Amino acid sequence: MRVTTSLLSFLLCAISASASITQKDFTGIGNIFVLNSSDWRTASPTADKVGCLSEDGKFIAANDRAACGTFTRRDTFPYTLSTRKGNCTFNDESQERNTDSMYGKSDHAWNCNATYESNIYDQLYTIDGFPHVFLCFGDVACYYDAKKAPARNEKLSLWQFHWGSGQLGITPGHIQLLLMWNNLDDNPKRKTTEDIPGPRLRLSEHVQIPLMGQKIKSG
Repeated sequence: MRVTTSLLSFLLCAISASASITQKDFTGIGNIFVLNSSDWRTASPTADKVGCLSEDGKFIAANDRAACGTFTRRDTFPYTLSTRKGNCTFNDESQERNTDSMYGKSDHAWNCNATYESNIYDQLYTIDGFPHVFLCFGDVACYYDAKKAPARNEKLSLWQFHWGSGQLGITPGHIQLLLMWNNLDDNPKRKTTEDIPGPRLRLSEHVQIPLMGQKIKSG
């Protein structure tokens, strides 16, 4: 199930420039840490960290950066992510579906695949004003879904979080997650900050924004 990628057309006040994230913070090479949190305003990169994403895009319980996947963000269109295993996407139909979810049962797990050709629908992005480099998808949706936190040597599927009137929160029995970019190197960044696309949206600590994406209508 795909949520439209049109972005909200409003502009909000920014947190002070010295304390907030901008588009230049999501560039180059990095890890993707996974935080167990349903609120981006209070999420802690240390207390809430439950793992990271591996080279093949799976949710793993890694305690050090070396065990996590190394992702590269393209500095040209469509500005997508890849690892040495290939291009990363939620649209690989060979991957596990989130069958427990009422509104995400058709969603496929994140995967990095050497045979997959990325397009604009695979792009993740951050939002100016975030306290950390959280990664969002689609129409201002910044939360993800997994069955649980992984045990040692376990690889789990990670899905986009979708909701609607019949399931307002996370899939029953699952955990709600944030993805956070951990920059390792500015290379191969070649573009200026102004050249990096992002939503026309800034966040303020005084404004309540759920960042859960659009409500899915029942079919």
